[in-house]
Amino acid sequence: MGLGLGLLLTSPALMVGCAKTEDGTKVPAGKTKEQIEDEQRKAAAAAKVNELITLANEDLRSGRYMSALERGEEALEANPENSDAYLVIGAAKWRAGDYAASTEALRKAVELNPKSYGATVALARNLRAAGALQESLDILAPAIAAENDDFQAKPCEALEDCEDVAGWCDTQAKVCKAPVGLDSRIGQLWAHYLAVDVDAGPAVADEVFLSSAADGVAAEAIRGYADYLRAFQGKGELIAIEGDTGTSDLDIHQWTGLKFSFAVVGGEPSTAMLSELQIESHVDAELVASLGLESLGKVKLFNLGEYDVVLVPEVEFKGMKIKNVPAVVDDLNAFAGANLPDKPGIVLGHQVLHRLGSVVADFPASSLTLTKAAPEAAPAGAAELPLLFLDQWYIHVPITPVRIDGSEHDIWAWLGGIHPSAVSTTSKAYLKSDHLPRDIENPEDVEGGRKMVFVDTVNFGDASVSGVGGLVYLDEPGEPGLAGVRASAGFELGGYVNLPLMKQLKVTYMPNQGKVWVEAPK
Repeated sequence: MGLGLGLLLTSPALMVGCAKTEDGTKVPAGKTKEQIEDEQRKAAAAAKVNELITLANEDLRSGRYMSALERGEEALEANPENSDAYLVIGAAKWRAGDYAASTEALRKAVELNPKSYGATVALARNLRAAGALQESLDILAPAIAAENDDFQAKPCEALEDCEDVAGWCDTQAKVCKAPVGLDSRIGQLWAHYLAVDVDAGPAVADEVFLSSAADGVAAEAIRGYADYLRAFQGKGELIAIEGDTGTSDLDIHQWTGLKFSFAVVGGEPSTAMLSELQIESHVDAELVASLGLESLGKVKLFNLGEYDVVLVPEVEFKGMKIKNVPAVVDDLNAFAGANLPDKPGIVLGHQVLHRLGSVVADFPASSLTLTKAAPEAAPAGAAELPLLFLDQWYIHVPITPVRIDGSEHDIWAWLGGIHPSAVSTTSKAYLKSDHLPRDIENPEDVEGGRKMVFVDTVNFGDASVSGVGGLVYLDEPGEPGLAGVRASAGFELGGYVNLPLMKQLKVTYMPNQGKVWVEAPK
């Protein structure tokens, strides 16, 4: 080694070696042993949390939501400020059917990281289910804006001009943009569709298709929703409500579980059905011809088919007019029968019902009341419960929690089922309600896997009905309607409140408030 090089290597100013502590442990210069050990502990804790989150996500993908929940809670113990841990807990709680706990955890995840893609998409889903459409859009905004973080935009003419920056070319704005997150845009479009926002909805769809973010089933659904909204652009205010209160008679259809009443549709006396389940309104083709309504175009709606769409000038109940109702033209003969001798003229869907403050269905009194504004307080003796709508892309399933036989277990039930019993549940929900396996042995319907049971009480919060018949669906073959919704929505749906029980209740639906009031017979 030359003298010059040796002097350089041993110069104190250039030495960056390790200092020694009193016990001889070497530590980097400028740090104490305690600081190094603290950093090591933090690094180990972070590695543990990351591993737990990874394993929890694998559990969620495999349907092991209880295991995912345990791992998420363990990760949270290690780091109470970890957004991903709250996201895992929120996802697991949703799968378990605990809406309140899921929403609380997801709100915390978004609070800790407002740009978290997974947390904002999941929380927006929860909020849409409870009718909070604008809040769901607000939650998504920061995550969507974050797509452009660190993205280098540049001018473009064609898609290939943006390949080097891993983006897509907005050929209208002639600028490269960051890749589009499909789930966040679906969340936006679904909210705009339910709100019938004819400008914002198609704009989201355009962004999806220009960026090539969707194909297959998703592209089909998005295109149908966007085409439907476009058909009503420039048609003025839609679903405009005149009058504070509307009233009519009321019954519930034995074949479908839908409510129906007398109404005047476009000036013609008719029957109007009310369906939270169906998103769009449907008007009968013969009534359309009689009223001379012109088609605004054809749309192909996901899982439903191709329809002409029209604008129904008004649907009138006593004291209230609902004007400019977007609707698809349909053959409603399928609804004629049972206790509805003639087909309805129109089925008012979720888009219309969401605009109303409340729909009061007093089944014992055969009375329907519609209000423009939401009531300020529940009637005396009414129980307030959450009302959620599980999104199946082409229908929205209305659900609320019930309890049976004095159990503290909440069974989320489809409100308005058509089984012959007052209530019906899965075997899982029935056993969780403090029953024993022997209680559902020897089913009367072996092939269908159905066991008849006597239900001492059905509780809607503090409102209860005593002594009703029930059906328990065993695991095999199961109940296809519930199984299909669970598979699609990923939410633990456990039963139905069927027509025989619905007819005993007075139910105030408030879809845009995410709640329902239930009054049971005294």
